[in-house]
Amino acid sequence: MSSGSLRDAYRAFTTTVALITTNGPKGPNVMAAEWTFHVSYDPFLISVHIDPESVTHDEILAAGEFGVNLVNEEQVAAMAFAGHYSKADTDKLSSEAYETYPAKKIRAPMIRGSLLNAECRLVQHLPIGDHTAFIGEVVEFSVNPSKDPVVLHQGSRRLGDRILRSPAVVVAATPAHAARGSRIIVVGELTSPDRANRALRVEILPPDGGDPLVLDGETDPYGRFELSVSLPADAHPGTYAVRVATGDVEGRARFDVS
Repeated sequence: MSSGSLRDAYRAFTTTVALITTNGPKGPNVMAAEWTFHVSYDPFLISVHIDPESVTHDEILAAGEFGVNLVNEEQVAAMAFAGHYSKADTDKLSSEAYETYPAKKIRAPMIRGSLLNAECRLVQHLPIGDHTAFIGEVVEFSVNPSKDPVVLHQGSRRLGDRILRSPAVVVAATPAHAARGSRIIVVGELTSPDRANRALRVEILPPDGGDPLVLDGETDPYGRFELSVSLPADAHPGTYAVRVATGDVEGRARFDVS
């Protein structure tokens, strides 16, 4: 059973916002797009999801390219204006709220002062529900690290303080359902400022309360670790506990033996 309104559900997500620029048959234009995502490292791809009723939708198809300009905190008014008005009746880029500059490799203008400016060539588009996803390969970009992004979560917000994670060990055992005599791989990572090359004690605790299997290990420079242990051929069936400890922090996992 659902609880709350659809609007509440939509606003529960957290995204950044981009000003999407085009220069197609109807001339230079800008629109605000909340659904703008980085979707591939190599090649560098950005996906922009746009309503088919939007002028920008057909302009991207006609031009085969578009600009992505990630909004910073100083561009909130320009972001709202770009979302509230359409190229169908308003030449939005005539506003002094937008300072544009010529792109290097596409015809669309770019918005100066953005957190990220990315010039994109259209490589794929596909319908997804009531929007179209346009996938663009970034052919030129620049980043302004002095700018802070606008975050949408139940309205426009600033990016909050970075979460400082308390020291912890997260561990997993593979396979989760093992046979007697098989090999168990124990992997995990330590979250801590001094997580590199930390000594580990790994215990495999049988369900019958018998003596544990004990391993010694060490984290790598990134706080990660991987160890393996072979179960005895006569291992007791049931749920085994895995305990990994370093200093005063520990993590646990479990697996079943049949």
